Amino acid sequence: LPSLLPSQPALHDLTTTPDQLRTALNRGKVTSPEQTPIFICAFKDCNRLYPTRDRVMLHRKRDHGGSVDDSLIITWN
Repeated sequence: LPSLLPSQPALHDLTTTPDQLRTALNRGKVTSPEQTPIFICAFKDCNRLYPTRDRVMLHRKRDHGGSVDDSLIITWN
């Protein structure tokens, strides 16, 4: 993702067991941007993820004062 998303230190996982990690690896799926689009609201301190452009635009209209332009949207696809 573009570098304008703020970086944060990773949290250390103290609860997941090795068996849970192995189970997760067996259930995981590799995907691509074409298969799994992600739209990100890039308003300051927001960075919420949405599955469609329509959903991010609805969020912006509702939560960011009615702005409905396409600026400050980052997409993975």
